[in-house]
Amino acid sequence: MGWFFRKVVPINLGAELVVEVHNHVLPGVDDGARTVEEAMQMLVFWAEMGYQKVIATPHQNTSMWAPAQVIENAAQRLQAQLLEQEIPLHLTVAAEYLLEPELQRHLAALRTFGPKRYVLIELGWWAPPLGWERFFFTLHAAGYTPVLAHPERYEYANEKSLKEWHEKGVLMQINLLSLANQYGRKVQHKAEYLLEKGWVAFVGSDLHHATDTVALRQALQHKLLRKRIGQLLNPTLL
Repeated sequence: MGWFFRKVVPINLGAELVVEVHNHVLPGVDDGARTVEEAMQMLVFWAEMGYQKVIATPHQNTSMWAPAQVIENAAQRLQAQLLEQEIPLHLTVAAEYLLEPELQRHLAALRTFGPKRYVLIELGWWAPPLGWERFFFTLHAAGYTPVLAHPERYEYANEKSLKEWHEKGVLMQINLLSLANQYGRKVQHKAEYLLEKGWVAFVGSDLHHATDTVALRQALQHKLLRKRIGQLLNPTLL
């Protein structure tokens, strides 16, 4: 089966973001794409939106910790398809780590992206883990630059805490799908607040399935994203 890529003139900001930094495109690795076919639909979408590079970030936590070889094999299958179909998109692999005690054991070999060895870290949904800010300092000391994944989605995050995190130097990545009301109006408001304040370092899709590309297309036309596009670090990752 072929995936016929058609070159289109982007009507959104994908061509300016250049690099997609948070997604679950690797098939059969976590709760993201189930098949190579679905993963290729997602990759073709990004190419058509004007992206040049996709950094896959499979979940890595105690309930979903894929062996390195499984991750590499999934990435290689997609890279081969991109080459065969002549789709102008570069695929690399990092990870999305859950901040939990188990993570300390893997500190010497975390998957990173970008020149500053960025590491994508997510927190618990309902309450922040004790000492999470201290662990960020530990990551810095180990030579990593932690990036907080989708802070707008955490129930305990509010304007006050978001301001405090920014003032402490925490780099934050928001989900484009948050801007499309994918997770509810409260989450969308927090994502828009972070953009308006200029506190967003990266934007990523957090795309798990091809069915959500419709909402993602909508998010890529958001007026606040256009306003802050020049401040984002995504293009530095090319």
